Amino acid sequence: MKSFIKKQLNPSDRSLVINLKNEVERQRTCQFKLAPDFVSQEDKFIRHLLYFSNDSLSAYAFLSFYDETELEATIISQNDPHVLHELFETISQFTQKKNCSRILFITDPKDEYLNSSLKQNAQLKKQFTEYRLVLQPAKFKPINTSFILRKATINEAIAIARLQFGTEDPPLLSEDLEKTFVFYLKDQLIACVRIEEDQNSYGIYGFVVDPAFRGQGLGKICLNNIIQLLLDKQEKEIYLEVDSTNEVAYHLYVKMGFEKKSTFDYYEQVLISK
Repeated sequence: MKSFIKKQLNPSDRSLVINLKNEVERQRTCQFKLAPDFVSQEDKFIRHLLYFSNDSLSAYAFLSFYDETELEATIISQNDPHVLHELFETISQFTQKKNCSRILFITDPKDEYLNSSLKQNAQLKKQFTEYRLVLQPAKFKPINTSFILRKATINEAIAIARLQFGTEDPPLLSEDLEKTFVFYLKDQLIACVRIEEDQNSYGIYGFVVDPAFRGQGLGKICLNNIIQLLLDKQEKEIYLEVDSTNEVAYHLYVKMGFEKKSTFDYYEQVLISK
């Protein structure tokens, strides 16, 4: 058995991973939290883990560590407990090398094989469940406002970091700033949002309204504005994600035209420093 951790996949690797993904999804009628172009993604905060058994791809994991304290892992594996055990060990070792303190394993509840393995692992604890909601354009109703919506600038990096994280140190990373939009009411920054785009979709992330302006319906208006902007661009799927316990936000998104498409459970493994 051999495992490889790569920054990017070659065409042959990509084909093998896609075939494995399609096979497992078909067998278990489940989905994986992966972007449509995940096999093509190349980033300093991303790794692809491939696990071969007898020259055949038995398992794959998409690893991301944008947060310096944690690594997120989405696993695709055949029904082989030994392979899965080895995969967990490899991910744990890699995470420790990155000096991350915890791993979040992401899985579809319909993936009974992987979920059973995660639940039986004494080192793991289920943390939360997340819904992915996809916009149904025919149900969306635009709202006209006087808000100013535009791309963020470097001069706003500290203010945005303060809004999103409650601190201005460090300021927003340049790669995140390029994807961020800001909302102004007169001369006041009231909200920000980050748009993650790939070949097939727009993901709405990091949407935050200034606490001083909450409870006034401004969040709904800001979100409505960003959706209008995305609908006016190239036609793609528009989605966002919400914690299953956040019923207020969930019902707001449904009223705005979103429908639940996927459910993902997050299992946490806290690593002990050696």
